[in-house]
Amino acid sequence: MKEKRQPVGVEIFNRIADKYDSISGFLSLGIIRRWQRELVKGLEEPGLVLDLACGTGDVGALVQEKAKEVVGLDYSLPMLKVAKRKYPQLFFVRGDALSTPFPDKTFDTVLISLGLRHFEKPKESLEEIRRILKDGGQVRILEVSIPRNPVLKKAFLTFLKRVMLPLGKLRSKADVTRHLYETIVNFPHYEKLIELAREVGFKGGSFRPLMGGMATIYSLNG
Repeated sequence: MKEKRQPVGVEIFNRIADKYDSISGFLSLGIIRRWQRELVKGLEEPGLVLDLACGTGDVGALVQEKAKEVVGLDYSLPMLKVAKRKYPQLFFVRGDALSTPFPDKTFDTVLISLGLRHFEKPKESLEEIRRILKDGGQVRILEVSIPRNPVLKKAFLTFLKRVMLPLGKLRSKADVTRHLYETIVNFPHYEKLIELAREVGFKGGSFRPLMGGMATIYSLNG
């Protein structure tokens, strides 16, 4: 039987799993952790939580004390092994975000931190998320975004091209940071993402830019 093709980008994360935390912290100057805390801010009773594209498990760990249970899902087995070493108390599953192994209406809350843009088909991913989300459930998504202010936009894209890519080459292989740059530029930001969510059955949503639009938190209503 032909082996299922792994999602785009997974091979990259497989290679850098053991140093992913240091690379992401280095490239973001430590800001990612602050963004992740903003992502879960105000989640008082999140119920059964799915940390989708969980990576090394940091976001799920932020809500574990308030949640009924936290499940982390990622396709990269090396990343999951790192996550399990860091957070042995959490439950992790290997799976594809476009076809998760969960029944309909399983989760009260779905969290995605800097992962949605890596999925090949964002709309189909949102459709799958809606399938496994309970009616009335909530989804929160953190993504790097491109500022709308023309001056900030130019400065941010220049930073990505001339600072992030060269620095990334010092800490990892060149295709890692180039992949990150391309996913940021091609992502359906702001209203486009909310519209995609409505098309697949979400009741609505909102977004909140951080740091002038360098990152955005999206909230979707199931």
